[in-house]
Amino acid sequence: MLKKNDFFTILEWSCCLYVAGMMILFGTGKYSQFNHSVDEKFKGMKIMWEFYSYSKPFVITLGIFEVLGAVLLLIPKTRITGCLFLTSLLTNVILQDYFYEVPAIFGAVTLQLIVFFILWLNRTALIDGIKAFARVPKGINSNNLIKQILYITLCTTLIFVVMFYLITFLLNAFIL
Repeated sequence: MLKKNDFFTILEWSCCLYVAGMMILFGTGKYSQFNHSVDEKFKGMKIMWEFYSYSKPFVITLGIFEVLGAVLLLIPKTRITGCLFLTSLLTNVILQDYFYEVPAIFGAVTLQLIVFFILWLNRTALIDGIKAFARVPKGINSNNLIKQILYITLCTTLIFVVMFYLITFLLNAFIL
């Protein structure tokens, strides 16, 4: 007989593998999914399909993010981060599916509900993480606050610039 903790562990891993598998399929499918152009009167889903078909690097980037979220979900130490990452992606998909009347909305909603369930199973760690993130370190005083904000801003800007050029280089080197 399974213990309650074992059951929830197995259930959690099952949910993680399912969502991760689906996100990997969606992410890797982006490369070939939007190759066609529709020459009809545009309605809902067709407009969205045409929009995504316009830029191959854009859909590949979305695919990379979907796969990244799936991988984060599969690693226990990054599971909560993966859930939050996938929630941002799935929320976007759900909103687009709703507003463009895409029938696949039920699949996206199902995946999001499972992600919420995984977060619920990890609610203690999630709440502890939010509390730790919200705490202000004791060593900060008002004299250093502006200096620290400046350093954080500069480092963040540097990271964005490096990532922008890295992604641009990789897209030009391997995709375009």
